[in-house]
Amino acid sequence: MKKKLLQIITLALICLATTNCHAQYYTGQKVFKDKFPSEIKDYNQDTYLKIENAGGDIIVAIENIRTGRVIQHAYIKSNDTYKFNGIPVGAYVCKYMWTDNNGRKHFQEDDSSMKYGVDEVGGYVITLKPTQFGNLSSSEITENEFFD
Repeated sequence: MKKKLLQIITLALICLATTNCHAQYYTGQKVFKDKFPSEIKDYNQDTYLKIENAGGDIIVAIENIRTGRVIQHAYIKSNDTYKFNGIPVGAYVCKYMWTDNNGRKHFQEDDSSMKYGVDEVGGYVITLKPTQFGNLSSSEITENEFFD
C-alpha cells in the first residue's frame, strides 16, 4: 500500500513539474497585451527590427518617439532571436524589462533612436549580450515609464 501511494505521489509531482514547464513564456509571446495598446504594423513596409538575445529572458517594447506609444512588444527567451516586422514610418526607441537572479525587475530605454523611412526595405539588428561595461547605450527608466 505504501509503495502504491509513493508511486502516485511521485507521478503527481512529475505532472506538476511538467505543467510548470509548459506554463513559462515563449519567444514572441505578447505578455503585456492588457497593458499596451493594440499592435501597429504597416504591411506595406518591408521593415524589421531583429533582436538577438544572448543574455537572460527579456521583454522588448518598441516605442514611437513622436507619439510615445508602444507599437509592438514581445517576450524573448535567453539565447533566442525575435524579428518585429512591418515597422511603420517613424523614429523609434526600444524599452527593455528583465528580472535579475534576485527577482528584481529592471527597466531601461535606448539612448539612440532608429528611423524608418517611406518605402524603406530592411531594418536594424540589436544584439543583447551581457558585457562588463555594457554594449548598448541606454538609460534606466521606471516601471511606469516602461508601460506609458
